[in-house]
Amino acid sequence: MKTNPKLKTVLILAISCSVLTTSFTVFAFQLKKDIRNFVDQEIEESERQNSEALSGQFSEKFAVLGSLASFIGSRDVQSDAVVTEAMRSFAKNGAFVQTAIADLNGDSTSDSGEKSNVAEYDFFKKSLTGQKAVCGFAFYGKKRLLFAVPVYQKEAVTGVLIGISDTGPLTDALSTAVYGGSGSRLLLGRDGSVILQSDTPFDSKNENLFSCLLNRSQGNRDSIDRIRGIMDRSESGTVEYRTGGSYGYLYFAPVAGTDWYLAAAVPGDAVFSRFGRILLLCAIPVAGTALTFLLLGTYFVVLLRRKNADVRKGIQELKALTANIPGCVQHCKYDSSLTIVYCSDGFPQLTGYTTEEIGRCFHNRFLPMIYEPDREVVQRSIDAQLQNGSVIDVQYRLLRKDGSLIWILDKGQLMAEIGMEPELYCLLTDITGQREIMQELEISNERYQIVLDQSDSMIFEYDIVNGTVSNSTSGLSVFGGGSAIRNFPESVLESERIHPDDLGLFRSMFTGVKNGAHSAEGEYRLKDQQGSYLWYSMKITTIFNQNGEPVRAIGRISDITCQKEATQKLVQKAQRDGLTGLLNKSATKAYIEQALAGNELCALYIIDVDHFKDINDHLGHMFGDTVLAEIGGKLKKLFRTSDVVGRVGGDEFMVLLKSIGDLSLVAEKADAIHRSLQQTFRNGPKQYSISGSIGIAIYPKDGRTYAELYKRADAALYEAKRCGRSRFVVFDSQLETSGRINGAPEQYDPPQ
Repeated sequence: MKTNPKLKTVLILAISCSVLTTSFTVFAFQLKKDIRNFVDQEIEESERQNSEALSGQFSEKFAVLGSLASFIGSRDVQSDAVVTEAMRSFAKNGAFVQTAIADLNGDSTSDSGEKSNVAEYDFFKKSLTGQKAVCGFAFYGKKRLLFAVPVYQKEAVTGVLIGISDTGPLTDALSTAVYGGSGSRLLLGRDGSVILQSDTPFDSKNENLFSCLLNRSQGNRDSIDRIRGIMDRSESGTVEYRTGGSYGYLYFAPVAGTDWYLAAAVPGDAVFSRFGRILLLCAIPVAGTALTFLLLGTYFVVLLRRKNADVRKGIQELKALTANIPGCVQHCKYDSSLTIVYCSDGFPQLTGYTTEEIGRCFHNRFLPMIYEPDREVVQRSIDAQLQNGSVIDVQYRLLRKDGSLIWILDKGQLMAEIGMEPELYCLLTDITGQREIMQELEISNERYQIVLDQSDSMIFEYDIVNGTVSNSTSGLSVFGGGSAIRNFPESVLESERIHPDDLGLFRSMFTGVKNGAHSAEGEYRLKDQQGSYLWYSMKITTIFNQNGEPVRAIGRISDITCQKEATQKLVQKAQRDGLTGLLNKSATKAYIEQALAGNELCALYIIDVDHFKDINDHLGHMFGDTVLAEIGGKLKKLFRTSDVVGRVGGDEFMVLLKSIGDLSLVAEKADAIHRSLQQTFRNGPKQYSISGSIGIAIYPKDGRTYAELYKRADAALYEAKRCGRSRFVVFDSQLETSGRINGAPEQYDPPQ
């Protein structure tokens, strides 16, 4: 039974209008929900930023108070006149209204001399545990903020420093407009207590948010529970509350570094005031768009019906033409088996099967006639092409009746009528000859493209089937041989030109390529004509035939000897101390151990810079680094390049004086070191001096290993420091290895 076209159109329009009405209702509901979510996100982000700003203000206060606490902790007495004056200065510069220092008993003294006991206050107890604390309180009738930090001496809390701050800047920050000025902002304790609130208060008569919410509606108990849950988890969040017959929203964000929360209160009518206008503005274009859509839909339905009629006419014309054109035309269903609907007379000639045999052997299914290894690829390729259009262009192998394989070029068009299964109309062409030519061209092009890419190095071609290397004179000069190398790579492996340690790598590279690896690369050493080993890098790329079998390989060989030498230089650089340019600790030990193996007369110096800590403490670490760098330069000049000179600690150096001809040279060098280290630096009226304490041990008299020499030299250094520093001591048997002194060592106190 045929459906009346007019009735079908009316039904489509009625259904479309119903869908439009439902869609607009859903749109209105979703719009309201989205506006609420948008406002929530907007205000939550704003309050998060405001919370971070408040945290920054608190951090600044704690930093200022912490610097004063560090100063007080550095003094022996925490409440002398200097401390009091420092506290007054902090109060005068506006950071705090008043400051005070409390001892461990809670007895506090302010910068104005007022005394009180704060032992029972939570902020004091918290600071005694090493934590910072802040709280709000009334100070002379005004709300103030109290900051407290611990005072440390020798890593132990010895008191608490208190700073009282004005709330003016904080109140100004809270009073910035909330959602266009319609809301208010509060700073809350976790118990709901209002620490501060904006100039537009949430409730000026109540100092606790929870009490205020209960006064507005007993239905807010659930809201209060949700607020407590947010605070207990230290999270941000939004809570809806009731006020009379309307609703409002509270947005919470924790203030980092404190136990407080920042809250913003926004009335519900302010959030949804623009909802109605937005809905009205959206309704008009939505209705117009829907009407346009319906008109276009009707037009396309009519157009598609006409197009299907044209297609049916074209099919009839195509059937009349296919009998007289070269090639083979096939018409099949676009299903899982590509079921054949029609094929021209050229199809049996192409496949060797008659029409009856195709029906009997393959049940008119075309896919089983395709060579089995290609079937899955063909299916995926057709599906992928038809996802992006209606034309297919694929190549595959077809198994003929006589068992031979032929390559087919399949070009087709997908046709689909409304309510009918889609079908493919294809032209099949035998391209076996062209494929063989193309395969040879592809192998040739790939080979020469690889050669071009690698032309900056020595190139060779490896015939995997015949086991020969040829076609590159420059490449062969590396392996040796004439115009071609046979029995490769065995002949090269047996030539003894490859370093013995690299034979396994060289063999595995070519074995992998021969077994089907797409590429191989490695580094190995080859002898040059002078018999020296040079470093080479080799990369091989494999070429496969149509069956996926490796047939040839193109290789590139590059001389990387210079790169290896550069790497060695980097290793040497890693042995240097970055500040002085001397050997670092580990390299110094390694070079000394290497030198001691030569059994030459040597002297080990351990040099410690006296009073260097004063330089760092009073003139700064950067200045101290400059002094250490100068000392390193002086030590380099005092010793030969064959001697070992290193920095083994912050202000400790070590030298091994090698090949000593006369022991008097040991004392001469020690005296020169001592004189070079004597320096005085001024900082205003004060001056700071450094010198050197030196401990010396002689090889092999005082030890035959690095550990033994170090132990003796360290004992001598200990004696030099014990005797007043600024001298050198040569180890004597009367010095115990533990560093304790039994007798008088050989001491030298060089002239000043």
